[in-house]
Amino acid sequence: MADVYCELCRKVLAAGALKFLVTINVAADFDGALPADCGIEDLEAFMRSIDRADPRKLEHDVYQSKGYLLCPECKKKFMDNPLGVAAKKSSTEPEGRVH
Repeated sequence: MADVYCELCRKVLAAGALKFLVTINVAADFDGALPADCGIEDLEAFMRSIDRADPRKLEHDVYQSKGYLLCPECKKKFMDNPLGVAAKKSSTEPEGRVH
């Protein structure tokens, strides 16, 4: 069996050792609103461009999923700061909110 490594620290993850699969799904978020300056001609042109486009590229543009194996230490670091940005916590703003 080939060695399995933590995606962040590159530590070998032995068979049977505790490891975590982090799956990241990124999806386009359409809020239902169209731009104010968008007329019917613009929508029709957009729909025609979709009809001519490569379906795999369209799917890639609106949805992607990736998975990463992490050791327990790197999983904790990831969960403490999943976006890798400097901490600027607000006591009133919930984490991981949509819209």
